[in-house]
Amino acid sequence: MLRPGGRQWCGARVAGVIVIAALVLSSCVASVTGGARREGYAVVALQEAPDALDPTIASSFVGRMVFANMCEKLYDVDAGLNLVPQLAAALPEITDGGRTYTIPLRPGVMFNDGTPMTADAVVRSIQRHKSNKLSQRTSELSSVSTIQAIGPLTIQLGLSKPFAPLTSILADRSGMVLSPAAVDRLGDKFAQNPVCVGPFQFESRPSADEINLVRSNDYYDRDKVHLPGVTFHAIPPSNVRAADLRAGDVDVIDRAAPQDLETIRDDPGLAVRPVTSLGYMGIDINIGNADGADKPARAPDFALAQRKDLRKAFELSIDRTVLNKVVFNGAYVPDCTPLPPGPWAVRADCPRRDLAKARELVRASGVPTPIPVKLMTANVPLYQQLCTLVQAMAKDAGFDVSVEPTDFATGLARGRSGNFQAYFIGWSGRIDPDQNISQMVLPGSALNYAGTHNAQVNAMVTAARTSTDPAERRRIYTELVGLLNDELGIVYLYHEVYVLGLRKKITGVDFFGDGLIRMKTARLEP
Repeated sequence: MLRPGGRQWCGARVAGVIVIAALVLSSCVASVTGGARREGYAVVALQEAPDALDPTIASSFVGRMVFANMCEKLYDVDAGLNLVPQLAAALPEITDGGRTYTIPLRPGVMFNDGTPMTADAVVRSIQRHKSNKLSQRTSELSSVSTIQAIGPLTIQLGLSKPFAPLTSILADRSGMVLSPAAVDRLGDKFAQNPVCVGPFQFESRPSADEINLVRSNDYYDRDKVHLPGVTFHAIPPSNVRAADLRAGDVDVIDRAAPQDLETIRDDPGLAVRPVTSLGYMGIDINIGNADGADKPARAPDFALAQRKDLRKAFELSIDRTVLNKVVFNGAYVPDCTPLPPGPWAVRADCPRRDLAKARELVRASGVPTPIPVKLMTANVPLYQQLCTLVQAMAKDAGFDVSVEPTDFATGLARGRSGNFQAYFIGWSGRIDPDQNISQMVLPGSALNYAGTHNAQVNAMVTAARTSTDPAERRRIYTELVGLLNDELGIVYLYHEVYVLGLRKKITGVDFFGDGLIRMKTARLEP
């Protein structure tokens, strides 16, 4: 995934379970930027290449990092993860028993093409997010039945039923507002030259791995923007990101790996800023996505899809604590739930590795061993190490796991289409618990890669999202997590700790618990 001419990186040889964790430090010297750093631009190294730069159809975490700097939303979060107005002028006025949301808009806002942001423009964007044939936002906005402008700077959303997570959803891509002029001009090719409201505007994407943003002259808060621009580079190997940071080739790195933290901390010119992720990492098992996430559920023809007892055996072959210690130096939080530590955390009795029970389940199934499992993962060295360790663990229980590294965007496309058996992937997380669960388990959701289709799960998701009682929602989520861990469409493994690495010469970078890198107020010393 490195762009042509970038730093070459050296692979690691694996010999045995414990050695899997060892990173081989790169001995190569060419800069990832090829010496072509733009004057004054800050350079941010991302773990993967973002997918399409269109908020309606995008689904990657790294894409959200780019959007955070060029496509503002109706709402955002602050350092305490509280919802705050961004393009909206205030939090919604919620009436009619939670079925009507009235949202005033910030006055005097211009898109990055110089056209005004009006209520009509906001209505058009939300309608596009909800109904575009390629949209990944449809399930997020499924409760919204009417979208209308009731004044030049006021919109109103009518809901078919109360929906507790809606404001938090409007603090992500469903709340991003697109220039109607750009949408009219580009249509489904909006990602080629996206125009939103933001401190920076899109300049170029010369390759999948490089994105350049330039300071916007039309931004309503432009006096707080100090950088002339920002360049994002995708650099999957964590040790290469760290080496480029130490060399001064990049200014900020996304998700510094645990193995690199000591060398970064020991460098007097560098700093680290850790936050516990709102999301999770796990293995999606394709139990009903034979024809695509947007199609009716149908189980594909392989053993784990057909048999829940084998999925349980597969889970019991895995030691979450060992994964964390060996691959991540014990820096992450092993868990078997989609809800991270915090106010919505669910206490779950996560099963320990139990080879005897796993082997018993495999024998009782009557399925000939070794049972083949194709495990897809992003082409990220740490992820490949983890999957290779899962491969070694599962082998002890009678599974023959083959690890399939693929580039990130291709993996997402295969996930949506159902062209996989098992997929090591995660979710960057949201502040409302519904958004860590519903999109991955509801039928018809574009992110339901596992193809989960359980009527009881569906009913509980609906009950939790329509309740306005936090205690009742917490009770439902506790029961719901138990159901998900019984079905095992997703084997939840751990919560990451995101660590931002940066040169001390760059200041003013905002980095909160959502893991997004906000460069609006950043400054770069010469």
